[in-house]
Amino acid sequence: MSNTLGLDDDLDPVEAVVSLERAFGLRISDTEGAACRTVGDIYDLLQSRFAGKIGEPGACMTSMTFYRLRRSLRVMRPEGDWRPDTVLKAYVGWNARAFLATLGRASDLRMPEPNGRWVGGVGSILVLLAIIGVAIAGIKGAPILGLTSVAMLVVGAVLLRIDPGALPEDCTTLGGLAVKVGALNYGTLADAGGAVRPNDLWGAMVEVLSAQSDLPASEIRRDTLILQSALARV
Repeated sequence: MSNTLGLDDDLDPVEAVVSLERAFGLRISDTEGAACRTVGDIYDLLQSRFAGKIGEPGACMTSMTFYRLRRSLRVMRPEGDWRPDTVLKAYVGWNARAFLATLGRASDLRMPEPNGRWVGGVGSILVLLAIIGVAIAGIKGAPILGLTSVAMLVVGAVLLRIDPGALPEDCTTLGGLAVKVGALNYGTLADAGGAVRPNDLWGAMVEVLSAQSDLPASEIRRDTLILQSALARV
């Protein structure tokens, strides 16, 4: 696999920047974003923003996250034995999307997006086919194809919306979920007294970026390129 996050030049980098801003509670200017060519550049930017807190006393952010999640889960499902190795499947039920949404509201923490199931997969295919159909109908002046494509678009959107989803593969236990949620709420936890450590900052950044990429978190390095097109210039 190529050493790149594989982001397209158009919307993908914008989505990645928005995710980083939300997770770390900061703003990244267009100039700062454009100057980041590798993952190491992003890390250096984050490190400069948290420079005043690095090395200061504080609590472990993963532990902070775990206790907040456990407190909320004890209210949601008091019968549960909530330990780091607790498998969540039995408590999530058939609708992981609803479970994560409820837990997010109860804990006041951002949750990861659930993985899509076959319902969402079918919906995505219908939406893609509908967009292609609308484009062809517009070019060739085929109203029936256009109406059919619009209907497919509506059905696809509905399927995407009702997809119950599944827990991300690295969030099947409460401990795994705490690690992921801690990364997605790094800035909030730092403001609440969490300890900012260089290794933890790197780990949180990688968790956020890996959600935008097909590159596994374990393979993301400082020299990993952000854009797919950057490979052509190497």
